[in-house]
Amino acid sequence: MQLSMTCAVPRPNAGIIDDIEDADNKKGFEPDELTAFHQLVRHLVVDGDRRAASAGHQARRTLAEMTVVGQRR
Repeated sequence: MQLSMTCAVPRPNAGIIDDIEDADNKKGFEPDELTAFHQLVRHLVVDGDRRAASAGHQARRTLAEMTVVGQRR
C-alpha cells in the first residue's frame, strides 16, 4: 500500500445549514420582521409629520414634491 501526500483534497461543499439559510432567504421577510419594519416606518412618518407641522410646513408625499428640494414654494 502506498500513501501519497500529493493527493488532491476534495473541495468542501455547502453544508445543510447553508441550504436551510438559502431556502429561508427565498421566502423573504418573515411576518414578525415585516411587522417591526412597518411599525418603524409608521413611527418615522408620524415624527416627520409632527416636525413639519411645528415648522409650519407639510411633509412631501409624492415624488414630484420631493424632487423640488431646495426650491421655495
